[in-house]
Amino acid sequence: MRGDFIKAEQSSSKIGKEIIGQPFPEITSKSLAGRVVTLPGAVKGKVALICIAFVRSSQSMIDSWAQPFEQEFRKNSIFTVYEVPMINKGWKVFSWMIDSGMRGGIPVEKHDNVVTFYGDYSSYQEALGMENTNLAYVFLLDPEGIVRWKGQGYASPKTEKELINTAMTLK
Repeated sequence: MRGDFIKAEQSSSKIGKEIIGQPFPEITSKSLAGRVVTLPGAVKGKVALICIAFVRSSQSMIDSWAQPFEQEFRKNSIFTVYEVPMINKGWKVFSWMIDSGMRGGIPVEKHDNVVTFYGDYSSYQEALGMENTNLAYVFLLDPEGIVRWKGQGYASPKTEKELINTAMTLK
């Protein structure tokens, strides 16, 4: 029964329509590689999938979107994926330990594209329509940094196809 509720809640078709067509809000933080990254500026000129999570347990949700996207577009440098873990400001004092743990579990070649945000993320939640912090959220940006598609939770075959098809129209 609980699984049915989660699946119903995760349909990307009806959520976040208010952010579609809007500029992605600016997020600046350090990547796991130690580089300061500002999104969406860092992806200007690319079609970018921005994956946001608030809890470790939603990594499999991100993977359900990011892996098919990377598989489809890995040979075309105009496409990119960034993961943005959003962690409450209370954990900032442990950021070195948290980031170190993430570096250990993420392939080195992806460290530049994992940008951990430590702070008050409530304004991002509101701007991007991310109400449930137990879910992962994905945003497809066009080369100008405009949100063209939004998904949340786990990708389904239908929503995965929607994402890929929308991305193809943006290149």
